[in-house]
Amino acid sequence: MHTLILSPNTRTQLAEQINQNGTFIHSLHARNGMICAMAYVVIEQSISAVSVRVELGDSVNSLTLTQRADNAERVALFLEELANGASPCSVREVDEHLVVSDVESVLRDAVRLRQGSYYLPAEGIEQLGLLLHPSRSDPARTVFRFELDSVGLTLPLLLPSNQALAYELLSGCVQELIANYRCAA
Repeated sequence: MHTLILSPNTRTQLAEQINQNGTFIHSLHARNGMICAMAYVVIEQSISAVSVRVELGDSVNSLTLTQRADNAERVALFLEELANGASPCSVREVDEHLVVSDVESVLRDAVRLRQGSYYLPAEGIEQLGLLLHPSRSDPARTVFRFELDSVGLTLPLLLPSNQALAYELLSGCVQELIANYRCAA
């Protein structure tokens, strides 16, 4: 079995991409230069962290890192460890996975995918759901609504096309719904 590595050019690309949101494809090479694997890397920025999801072969792995100058190298190491079957434990620091809340992670996935049903793990509230689907009047736009125990809490609303605005809107709605629920309980 060959040891797989990222080329210097790929490391340079990753250094530019680590500060962006998007999906990027990177090849891993054997020492002889032959491409042996392709990794799909999804990068999502948040205020204090960067979340990275790597699809490599049949596996999907994720990593959340605090915002640091060396994150590109840390992600490169994560990719190489995954490709070589090593346990990717040398990248994350103690408690680093706690930087992004579960709700933020779910909302960012919902904004990126723009369709589906999502359970929002809010403390003290059971079965808070977010539903997204294409608009009937304009399929290029996304409609969302919130449910509690399968009962609609909000009327359907259009999600902004801009991902940052869409996340801010959903995050604000969730915070308000949770606050109102707790006040009423």
